[in-house]
Amino acid sequence: MLRREDTRVGFGVTLLPNALDEFLSWCRTAEDNGFDTIGIGDSQSLYREVFITAALCAQETKRVKFGPRVINPMTRHPAVAASGAATLEEIAPGRAVLGVGSGDSSVHNAGVRPARMAETRAYTASIRELLTTGETVYEGETAKLTWGPADVPVYLAASGPKTLELAGEVADGVIIQTGLLPEVIEDSLACVRRGAERAGRDYDAIDKTWFPWVSVATTRDEAVDKIKHSLASGAKHLGRFTTEGKHIPTQFVDKIREAKKRYRFDQHQIPGSDNVKMIEDLGLVDYLADRFAIVGTVDDCVAKIEAAAEAGAHHFWMSVHFADKERFMREWSESVMTKFKIGA
Repeated sequence: MLRREDTRVGFGVTLLPNALDEFLSWCRTAEDNGFDTIGIGDSQSLYREVFITAALCAQETKRVKFGPRVINPMTRHPAVAASGAATLEEIAPGRAVLGVGSGDSSVHNAGVRPARMAETRAYTASIRELLTTGETVYEGETAKLTWGPADVPVYLAASGPKTLELAGEVADGVIIQTGLLPEVIEDSLACVRRGAERAGRDYDAIDKTWFPWVSVATTRDEAVDKIKHSLASGAKHLGRFTTEGKHIPTQFVDKIREAKKRYRFDQHQIPGSDNVKMIEDLGLVDYLADRFAIVGTVDDCVAKIEAAAEAGAHHFWMSVHFADKERFMREWSESVMTKFKIGA
């Protein structure tokens, strides 16, 4: 069993740029309080433009890694995405990262479908080729980036076994959104390893970060209540594409499928939304909190991180959707992060 004083972990945040002045203040607070990465959500119908806000983040910070988390194949051509990522790297050398996913609220609010697995594979591989070699073949046509190369690691967001394996095959890093139960962590890492070995890649060279929702309060119930809107998103993710191979207990499978069908993308990550009522009605709140969240008192949160680290999760890149994001980041840093060695 890892002792707490020997547990070395890292923390990043993802912020949704609702208003630019507030967003830039959030970025400064994240860096000042020890977070090592700032992800910027890409959902053009709900938030400000991701590459512009990422550039502003670069100018407001000095050391943190930063970048879109996550773009998708359906709303941005890989040459456009690679150019944006390379520009961020030019603004802040050594700090830019780029996250890729199949598309969530960004595609639903644009009236297009999420990307299929083969499309995500081709998209991720093409962006990496454009950044490293300046040329790729995408959808049968040659695309170019003439002013590279740019050393920007490409992360793939994964919430199921097939996408985890795909990340092992084609990505520099993986954002794992399968949950923090020890058996889920171990199986998720095994999936990434299978993909890496199948592609002849070095599994240890692939960066692995975990996507939890987090909340700390004087009681667990109070902490859970603050993130129910995020937990609803977790239910929707579990039900995407398939529920097979996702370690969903039998009694919750039909409820997860129903949550996916009823999820309101126009109310994505909004406290008090219909999505909150939906998971309450389905009786999913406690299960989702146990699986996806670091939540409760300080001691509860520390214990969850220790158990996750014992199972193999050492970096937590969490989304921050509280009304007072800066207060949360300061309190999380002072009450939870100080209990661990911070860093790789």
